This record gives sequence, C-alpha cells and structure tokens, in this order.
Amino acid sequence: MRINTEMLTKTARDHVAKRLRQPNDIVAVYLTGSVTSEEPLLGGTTDIDMVFVHKEDPAQSREVLRVTYEVSFDIEHHHQSYYTYHRRLRQNPWIGFSLCNHGNILHDTDHWLEFIQAGVSSQFDTPENIHARAQKFNEKARQQWFDLNDEQEIRFQEWMDLYFKTTGAAANTIAALNGPALTIRRFMIAFPERAQALGQASLSGELARLIGNDKMSLDLYRDWRPAWEFALRSASAMPNCPPNISSHRKGYFLNACDALAEGDALHAVLWPMLETWRQADLVLADEPAQQENWLQFLSALDFVPERKDDLLQALDRFIDAGDNILRDYRQNYGL
Repeated sequence: MRINTEMLTKTARDHVAKRLRQPNDIVAVYLTGSVTSEEPLLGGTTDIDMVFVHKEDPAQSREVLRVTYEVSFDIEHHHQSYYTYHRRLRQNPWIGFSLCNHGNILHDTDHWLEFIQAGVSSQFDTPENIHARAQKFNEKARQQWFDLNDEQEIRFQEWMDLYFKTTGAAANTIAALNGPALTIRRFMIAFPERAQALGQASLSGELARLIGNDKMSLDLYRDWRPAWEFALRSASAMPNCPPNISSHRKGYFLNACDALAEGDALHAVLWPMLETWRQADLVLADEPAQQENWLQFLSALDFVPERKDDLLQALDRFIDAGDNILRDYRQNYGL
C-alpha cells in the first residue's frame, strides 16, 4: 500500500463519515499535525491527527486507533466551549497553527469552524502573538527549572523526567518564534532549522548536549533498542498507559527511529527514544527490572545522580539563552 497525503486524508474523511452515521454530538472535525504537511511520513509511518469538537463533554480527551501497523488515528476531543474565547487561541502554539489552515476541515456544522478559523488566523502572526506563544514555554521552563533545583529527595528517574520536560519547554521557547511547537519525532530535525533562522545555530549543539547526543552512537542505539521496545510493549499492556505510547503507535516510533539511525540523521533518534521511554518508565514504576534498564540507559548517556548540578547549570544557560532571545525580540518590535 502506498501511503501519501491524499490517501491519508481520504482515510480520515472515511472515518469521520462513519462516526457521523452513528448517534453523535459532533460539531466539527479538523485535521492537525503532519498529515497536512508535504512530508507526513517518517520511516514509512505516520499518524492522522484530528480534533473532534463536541456539544457535550467528551467521554475521553484523546484516543489512538489502529489503521495499519504504519498508520494510526490520533484523535483529540474538545468540548465546544474550548473555543468560546477563540481569539486567545492565536497564542496557542499547538492548536493555533491548525486553526489557521483553512483547508483542513473534515466536518463543519453551520460554518461554525470557518468562523472560528477566521477569528484565530486574523493577526495570528503579529509580533505580540508570536512572542506570547514563545513566552508560555519560557515561563514553564523556568518554573520547572526551579523545581529541579529544589533539594527535596525524589527518585532520580522522576528528576530526569522533569529534566527532559524542562529541556523540551526551553527548546520550544526558541522554536515557537518561527513555527509551531516541536513534535517528538521531528524534535531534533526541526530545531536546528528554527535556531538557524534566528541566527542562533550554536544552540543546536547546546541542546544536543543537554539530551545526551554527544554520547549517542549507532552501536549504542542498536544495543539499547531491544530494551526500549520491551519497555514500550510492557507499558502499552498496562491499563494506565498514556495514548502517546499506545500499542497502535509502536511502529510510529520504532520504525521512524530505525530509519533515522540507519540514515544520516542519528542526531534525531535520541529525543523520541527518551521521551517515549521516560513515559513508559512512569507506567512501569513498580517493575524493578524495567526501572533498572531505564537507569542503565541513562547512565550510558552519562545521566547519573552525581551530575545533577552540572546538568542544572547547563540547562540554566540554555533557558537564559531563550530569555535573551525573547528580550531582543521585544526590543526589536517595541513590545
């Protein structure tokens, strides 16, 4: 089966039509994510991201459904009230960009979504709104850094979980100045391009060191891939498994990382590996063997308790770089 944007869009339309034939309270449906881009595939896999807007409170906020091993539906469910103050979504670094895409509507009752899109896309790219989207990440990164710097005793795995979340927020502070928030699979593919566009190419190297890319190698990936896959498989069998690492998304991450590792983009492999493994680790907190595997992998990247102060200082400098870029942005645009 040849997977392309046309086929993915048709698959999405067919799924929406099927759900609309059943009793429903669906007001609108629209596409988001990579399926609306020119290159939806990575490692021969992708997901079809959609948002369903409901009149009533949805039973779940997110669901992942299998289409094939290579393709899955990743569906967010919103109550219609989420869009009441829709102009505020101009400052949303995720949904805002999708609402500016006027060709992604799959279902719309009485042109309601068209009205919302018109309101969001108007002035979406003003300096005030661009800065606000980046500032949200900056504030989150700094607050989480203070939490990391708290001397309370927590498990090292939990500390590293917050460390990676903070690193992601700090990177998005910079990335959000010229695009949507970074996605997991393309995190280290897109960030260098965004940093370069701001004249801050050196930050790509700083980010790479923050996530352990200076220790990454093809041999290390091949050595640890089985343990990573085992963690994802084990977590997906748990009742509290988050949708992001559902069994339906196994190929989405594994195949993509395999392709990146065997191609010329080894630098992009580690972030999706870390992000999904840390999520699995939280689900498998009562599994000693799984915990030990995760800690050993972190150790192989030189993430050990003895280096917490060094990691904090390096992360502090990276967040400061984002602070400085935002300060210069404000000065340039008189904000």
